[in-house]
Amino acid sequence: MSYATVKPKIDLDEINILLEKIFPYPVEQIEEAPTGKIKKVYFLKYMGKAYVIRFSKDDKEFKFEKYLQEALKGEDFPLAKLLYNGSFNNYYYAISEKIEGVAINTLSEKEVKNTLPSIMEALTKLHSIDLAEATGYGWLDSNRDGTFDTFTGFLQSFFSREQEGFWKGWYDLFENSFLDYDIFKGLYKKMMELAPYCEGRRYLTHTDFHYNNLIINNLKLVGIIDWGGVSYLDFIFDLARLIMEFPDYNLLNEFQAFYKENNMDTSNFNQRFLCAALCHSLDGMRFWAKLGSIEAYKSILDNVLMILNKYEISRF
Repeated sequence: MSYATVKPKIDLDEINILLEKIFPYPVEQIEEAPTGKIKKVYFLKYMGKAYVIRFSKDDKEFKFEKYLQEALKGEDFPLAKLLYNGSFNNYYYAISEKIEGVAINTLSEKEVKNTLPSIMEALTKLHSIDLAEATGYGWLDSNRDGTFDTFTGFLQSFFSREQEGFWKGWYDLFENSFLDYDIFKGLYKKMMELAPYCEGRRYLTHTDFHYNNLIINNLKLVGIIDWGGVSYLDFIFDLARLIMEFPDYNLLNEFQAFYKENNMDTSNFNQRFLCAALCHSLDGMRFWAKLGSIEAYKSILDNVLMILNKYEISRF
């Protein structure tokens, strides 16, 4: 799911002023990270150790990481330790330990499958967090409640015509880009037909569980990053994102078997997966249409049509 906005504008001189206030000795090295759509991210070294500093226009993600760190205290969970956070020059910042490793898409099929036990273990811990004191679906508000009363309401709002921010006026893409209205609406209709299978299933989800956000070291998941889209949804939304990136690896059956063994609800698993796959795909299609990349758009469309055909669900 995409949550793109404009990155904070902050330069190295400003960052060095902040770091001088935090660390008693000079930082040895600092360089801008190549990733990050909504945050300004830098890698730095201090006293021989590697850290990451992130700047954002709001502090919701950083507050959530502190909560998650406490909720999973004592658990072996691949979350970078958050050391410092606060506000600076109209932005919020957080400094964490840097996790060393590679993105999962750099691995072979055998290596990807060898990482699955650690991925599944981490996800089931995340999806088992008690939500009894929280309400709602979708993105979390400042009280860590979901912002929608129903899952269906979240889906409808996510793709509604009237939006603010990055997606304001996105319906114009049907007229001004290669985003095909009939195909998009046909896939949307199928997603909404499948939505009841996900309704009532509420778990803490990362929702952007793709290769850029999974750090692997020695065939083990050692880091999950970018918690900006954390939501209350069916846990299948996390699984679907990863499964779709490796469509030929038959990961769906492996996840279903593992979740069933761990007493997680796997009823109507295929229908729930298809609903999530369609949601991720529709969001990706409109995102790449807005950015003007027809190759990425076609890749997502071809992939989701292949998935629908594989599970014997008619396209429209």
